[in-house]
Amino acid sequence: MNRAFGGSMSPIGLLGKIWAPRDPGCGEAAKVAEVIAHEWTSLRTLWDIASTNPGLTADDKAAIDARFPAAPPTVSGPAEWVKLNEASQIVGRYLLPEQLDIEYPILLSLAARRGLSNLDVHRKSAEFFGPNANGDAIGNGAAQVAKKRLAYLALLDDLQRDFIDTRNKRELRKEVARRLLGYGCILLVVAVLPFVILAVIATWQTPTTGPGTLYSSNPVFGFGLVMAFGLLGAFFSRVTQFQTDSPALSFDQVMNSYRPDVLRVRLLVGMMGAMVFYFLMRSGIVGGTIFPKLSDVSLSTVSVLQEANGDTTVASSKPEASGLTILLPSTELAKLLVWSFLAGFSERLVRNTLDTTVAKAEQAKP
Repeated sequence: MNRAFGGSMSPIGLLGKIWAPRDPGCGEAAKVAEVIAHEWTSLRTLWDIASTNPGLTADDKAAIDARFPAAPPTVSGPAEWVKLNEASQIVGRYLLPEQLDIEYPILLSLAARRGLSNLDVHRKSAEFFGPNANGDAIGNGAAQVAKKRLAYLALLDDLQRDFIDTRNKRELRKEVARRLLGYGCILLVVAVLPFVILAVIATWQTPTTGPGTLYSSNPVFGFGLVMAFGLLGAFFSRVTQFQTDSPALSFDQVMNSYRPDVLRVRLLVGMMGAMVFYFLMRSGIVGGTIFPKLSDVSLSTVSVLQEANGDTTVASSKPEASGLTILLPSTELAKLLVWSFLAGFSERLVRNTLDTTVAKAEQAKP
């Protein structure tokens, strides 16, 4: 039974932290229903004691009794936990002073473990339950009991709110993860598609044409790769941010960074950044050994090797051509794709490059 309500059951479940609806028959539905059923049993035990409160009328007792399910719950969803939370707060209004003295320190300990933002306020309220400054026991006069009850209900409400917020954050993370997964699959297809098209068309070319000539004679594919890898870089930036934000993801963060329209804007910025950086390299404004030599950007044909036939000596074995070839990006094409990815990944890369270029142009003015 729940110690926070007079028993030994985990207080996490009682306050509604756990919500994991499952399909009946999946092997977990019974387990989840057992948890909430045990919560109700714990609350019933607490109510059986609190119902002896002399301030309760027969109508009050009947109304509270009616809130308890006639049979153990078979489902565990949001509606079921709302009913349980409501019942726990109503029962809390009629707890005996002795129960309040026991329950408040237990809830306060739970609040400390969860790091409630207003924990200091509730710790200050603990003075209603402990000995006074002179070490004398606190009495249970009507005014003092009212203070204890208000402090208990306030702490209970804040804990329930914190558990609900935790559950909502968990659902937000799931929603954002599903959204990013869908975008990621689409963008991977977009990034690979130009390679596939080039490979297919390359098989139709004559040996004198070759894949390198094909690439240089069809720049639209190369430009498509630049845009695709800019999109991929922008998406990777958002995914890494999600992994960082995930433990404490809030509703405002989802609205500001992970809404579909916001994600699409970020992808558009990444694609445009890759395009701008491509032209900066093409114009020679940006250059150096770490940047691609665009005139040498191509696809290369690489022969697949195999062991020489009839040679059983490993030491003297020399590979020979198998007759199979594969298409791979050249070193310059790889550089181009890496820089396109970086231009999409880092918004500052393109912005700082443009700022530097503008500054140089202003200095060069007569």
